Amino acid sequence: MTTMRKLGVALAVLVALLFAGTLYYFMPRATKVSITKTETKIRDQKDPATGETRSRDVGLVYAVDLKTKEALAFRNEDNGWYLKFDSEDVAAQASNFATLDAGETVLLKYYGLRIPILNMFPNVLTLEKVDSEFVYVPWVNMIVLIVLLVLFIWGGVKARRLFDTAKAKLSKRPDPS
Repeated sequence: MTTMRKLGVALAVLVALLFAGTLYYFMPRATKVSITKTETKIRDQKDPATGETRSRDVGLVYAVDLKTKEALAFRNEDNGWYLKFDSEDVAAQASNFATLDAGETVLLKYYGLRIPILNMFPNVLTLEKVDSEFVYVPWVNMIVLIVLLVLFIWGGVKARRLFDTAKAKLSKRPDPS
């Protein structure tokens, strides 16, 4: 394998890993939890363009994963990408599950990762009361991933044909000497 080929393979693997990481972060997931508490915290952020400090309210939802018994924390903010403009309604639902329906099994759909060093929390998308025996099957995620895989393979085949055609044309050129 030539050095250029190795470099191309390494670049393709790097791009694939970045793409997979982005998908993992942004694809919605769900877990069965029992919601324990909700609160709102004020977060200060410095605007990089102007240098001004702005404050914003961030809703937090605390829960316990019913399978692992692990304590979890989620943020609750609106998100245009998922057409989520009802964070206050989700906060009211979460508060209700934490007080009136304490101990109920709730299917919590979210996206994102918990990265403590960056103070990042996954964002709640929806809350839904379910039976404790409920099994969540992410049909939409599976369909999206299959479509992306087909597009990726199709793009790879097209790129390979393009490179093979260009290589054939270059090899047919007459020698300039």
